Formats: sequence, structure tokens, C-alpha cells
Amino acid sequence: MMSLQKIDGFEILVNYLSDLDINLYTGVTGGGVVHFLKHINGYPSKKHSPVFFTLGEYAAGFVPIGSYIATGNIAAAVATTGAATKLLACGLSDAKLHDIPSIYIFPISSNKHKIDCALQDSSIYGNNIVKQLEAELPNQVFILSDPSLFSQQLAAAYQLLVSRKPIVFILDNDVLTKQYDIALSIPSITAQPKEDDINKFVAHFKQNITHKRVILIVGEQAMHNPNIKSLITKLCQNLKAAVLWSMNGVNCIESDNPYGYGCISFGGNDHALALWNAINQDDIVLAIGLCPDEYTTNLQKIKASTTYFITELSDSYGQIQGTYKHHALYESEQITAPIDQTLQALVKVTENTELTNIPLPIAPKNLNTRKIKAPAVGYADMDQFYQRLHRWWQPNSIVITDVCLTYKDYQYVNPKPNNNITYFSCYRGSAMGGAYGIAVGAKLASPEKNVFVFSGDGCFRLYGSCLTEAKDLGIVLFIIDNNTYSIVGQGLPAIIPDVKKDKYHDQLQKVDYCAIAKASGWLSYSLSSDLSNLESILDQIDKNKSHSILINVPCDPNQVLGENPRSHNL
Repeated sequence: MMSLQKIDGFEILVNYLSDLDINLYTGVTGGGVVHFLKHINGYPSKKHSPVFFTLGEYAAGFVPIGSYIATGNIAAAVATTGAATKLLACGLSDAKLHDIPSIYIFPISSNKHKIDCALQDSSIYGNNIVKQLEAELPNQVFILSDPSLFSQQLAAAYQLLVSRKPIVFILDNDVLTKQYDIALSIPSITAQPKEDDINKFVAHFKQNITHKRVILIVGEQAMHNPNIKSLITKLCQNLKAAVLWSMNGVNCIESDNPYGYGCISFGGNDHALALWNAINQDDIVLAIGLCPDEYTTNLQKIKASTTYFITELSDSYGQIQGTYKHHALYESEQITAPIDQTLQALVKVTENTELTNIPLPIAPKNLNTRKIKAPAVGYADMDQFYQRLHRWWQPNSIVITDVCLTYKDYQYVNPKPNNNITYFSCYRGSAMGGAYGIAVGAKLASPEKNVFVFSGDGCFRLYGSCLTEAKDLGIVLFIIDNNTYSIVGQGLPAIIPDVKKDKYHDQLQKVDYCAIAKASGWLSYSLSSDLSNLESILDQIDKNKSHSILINVPCDPNQVLGENPRSHNL
């Protein structure tokens, strides 16, 4: 609880957030936020937290996402009025779509000059930014303009963060520059008992699986639960049930789960896709922490006779009016309870007992059947490249993929999980270049972790000017260099088959990314097309943990690895 000495409203907010262990801020200073940022130390700081890391607004908007992925800790991004707000809000969108709690702080222009054409006018006569933000985040935008409401607003914001929602604080500087003696405390949140709901759900599931196959489909929601991987393995073994997963759901699967069939849909492997496509009314699906988004289910309903949804969020992205039932073609049941508790109950009720469901075979050792064509001369074989990295990843590593070929190809080439890494992509918003800011956030929040980014040459154009700020963080950035918007280029023959390639508009100018990196204070290496220097590059990564490194990877835009079923929806 804060002391009752008089302090300005900005410090009240900073102190309250520090009490919530929110001590990492990022963005760019400016006229609207200088009075807020004067209460925060610059990065790096020998003083106590909190700290502010200066980073261009587009990249900064994704930093809170990286902090949460790496540690489960909440961070904040700050921008001033006008275009900076909109740049920062790109990351806010992905935070919403992936249920990542995060804080975005924006000022508004003075209400006293509402009709005076203020610089970067945020009023209804200017960019009307509050209404824009409220349209995207209903009931998650807090205008700090009335001291009598601070306690109520901050308590409501805290509840949203606990529910894994991003929130926005709007700074009314006319109000917050004044001195107050407001005392705020963190509200207590009592978890509601769920045992009866869980027991009812589990009993219904066990009764309903007779003479049916059981297939688990796992999403990313429980990735921070330390027991999630072992619980899913035990459940698969008890039921002899196959498990499929979304792109980020891989973080909930053990590498040696014998029933792990792999990622489905976008970049999905051959056996996983075959099983997904074969699901019918003779099956039961257990959807665990799953958002059935387009890159997971390809806009298809789950075709099992009954789909059991397990979620611990009552209003996550993908739900409508608190339910996922619209994602099931037939019957569905849903439990909103801690996922680990629900899985523990399922494991208990399915072990040491004779079950009547139809067992599925252990997953094949090789989950792909399609033969990958070699790349054209002068390009690296990405199949071999990704496989080598998969074997090389060190423990305590985070791998972030951008909107480039990697985010469909890596999981195809390496369909089995890797226990050494957290693998994540903010693919639902599909914001090109966002992975860089996520990586910065992950490294700032957890400096001891190894952080790697795969980013396309098209993505690079959105954050390339922000390299210098991260030169001493020890991030490793792989640039997939093919002079093409290749996700688009690979899909267009199926989308517009009668259009000539000169109308694809997918070509990029050649850039010397290594030179840009060197000029920005990074180390840089260019991978040989025959991979002959890959081992020496990996050695350099091992030797330079505190110096950021860019590796240019020459990639054939026509070497097709992972599938892109979305192209058939366009």
C-alpha cells in the first residue's frame, strides 16, 4: 500500500504498477508522456526498478508480449499522442488475439484546448483515439481523468490483467500533474472452487468415449503451467489417444510423448493433417486450451461427435458469449476451470482402469511422407538448415518466428517438440516485423535466456532502424533472405492461377542485411548456400552471448516445405 504523502498522479500509477511487479516499460518519450516517464529509470539502471527501454514505437508495442512469453510477467509500452499511439497499438492487437496480459499507456491532448487544433489532436475533432481504442478493447480502456475514480479503475484494470487481457491507460495530463494523497492497495482475488464442475465434466467425458477414438488438440493457453506437458503425456498414454496441436500449442507437449502426431493446418505435417482430416462422428475431441483459429483448423468446424473444450479463461479470444461451441460441428461441452486441475482429474479417472474407447496407434517415427525438392543453386537447403538448428538448440532458449516462410516451414520440417525451447509466433494478427519486438521483450524480461528470431526480408523493413538499441542484448536474428514476400508468392499460383507472375507484386529489392547489422553495432554472418560455415556460425553464437548477431540465410522462395491451406480460402 502506498504512503499518504502527496505525489502526482503519474507517480501514483507507476507505484501501483510496481506493486503488481510491473517494472519493464518501453517505447519513445515525447511531450505527452515526459511527466510520466520522469518517474522511471532509464535502461540499464543501477537503481531500483522500474526501468524504461527506449525503442521505436512499432517494435516497442510487441515488447510486452515477449516479456509474457519468456517469463509470464506483465510489461508496459508507452507512446505519446498521434501516430506513435497507432504504431504502438499494432502490438496491442496481437496481445488481444493471443490473450496476453499487457499494458499500453497513451496520453491525450488537453481537454482545455479541445477546439483549438492542438498538436497531434486526439479529441473527437482529431484522431478520436479513445474511441478507436475502445472499439478494439471494449471495457479495457481506462481514462485517468478523475482522481475519485483512480482506485476503482486500477482495481478493474488489475482484474483484467489477471484474466489475461491487455489494457490501456489514457493519461489526462491536466489532472495527473496535480498532487494527491490517494492510498491504493492491490485487491485480493479469491478463486472460485471448481471441483464439482470438473467432476461433472470428467464423468460426462468418460461415459461418452465408449467405442470411440479420442483425439486431443492442444493450444497455447496453458504453456506457462509447469505440469502441462507431463499431464498431457499421461492422459495420452492412459487413453491411447493421439494428440495434435496448434503452432504455439507445441509448448504444451513433451518431445517424447509417444502419441504426438504434430501440428495441424498451417505448416502441419503429413500424418497430423491426415488424422485431422479424418476426424468424424466416431471420434471424441478433447480441446485443451485451444483457440480454433484459422491457422489451426483452417476455418473448419471440429467434426467429432462431441468436442470437449477445456479452458481457464471465461472470455478468451475465439469465444463468443463465453463459449467455443460455434467451433464444433456437432455436440460440445465446455469447462472453465484451471487446466491443470481438469487434466489431473482426467488422468486420475483414466488410469488403472479398463477403458472402452478405441485405442489409436503410437505416432509414426517419421511424420512426413512428402519428398522435399532441393532448392535452386545458390540457396540454402532450408530442410537441412532447420533440422540442424532443431538438434542444436540449447536449454532455456526462446525461438520467435515472424510472418515469413519459417512460421509454416519450421514445424513441418521438425514436427516433434523440442524440450529445450519455447517456440512462439503471434500469427493471429500476422503483423510483419512484430517478432523483433517480441524478442527484445523476451530478452529484457529474462536476460539469462537464449533468444532467437526468424524474420523475413520483408518483415525487416518494419524494424530495421531499431537494431542499434538491442545491439548489446545478445539476440540472434536469422533473416530469411529471398527478395520476395514469399508467403504470398508461394500461395498465389493457387489463389490466382490465371494471373502472370509480374502481377504478383511480391518482389523485394536486394539489401545487404549484414552491412546494416554491422553499422548498427551487431555482429553479422552470411550463411553459405551449401551450409559449409553453419557450424562455425553456431560456434560464434555460443561465444558471443552478450552481443546481438544477425545471420543472413539465402532462401529459395520456390522451395516449398510446410503447407499453407489458407491459400485455398482466398
